[in-house]
Amino acid sequence: MQTSIPRITYLPKTPSGRHSPCINVNGKLVHNIEDLSEFHQAFGYTQDIARAGILPDEFIWEEYFKDAAKNCTACFQMHLIEYLTKHSASFKKEYAEQYNYWITTHTEAKSACGAICCACKTRSPA
Repeated sequence: MQTSIPRITYLPKTPSGRHSPCINVNGKLVHNIEDLSEFHQAFGYTQDIARAGILPDEFIWEEYFKDAAKNCTACFQMHLIEYLTKHSASFKKEYAEQYNYWITTHTEAKSACGAICCACKTRSPA
């Protein structure tokens, strides 16, 4: 069983439209994103944010990456893993054994950095 943490990356649609949005695990394509709206919602993007004029990819950059000291990329990785588990049968099949280890590791990293992303705030009980 592979226990190392993978590099999971989101590749947005290219401006030329030659490549559709997708998710890779360690450089290997594992999922083509069919519903971008649902994908962005998984990271906390809402209609209120859209009405404020913030584009989805801009929101993801601001929320998860822009200020590394304030933001925590472990949250982004956790949400990618959760999204893939829900929307990608091939991801679930190939990485089912690693899922708990990856989520636990990212949860610990998230706790260590102390950041709470928009998506986590909306999921937490008030």
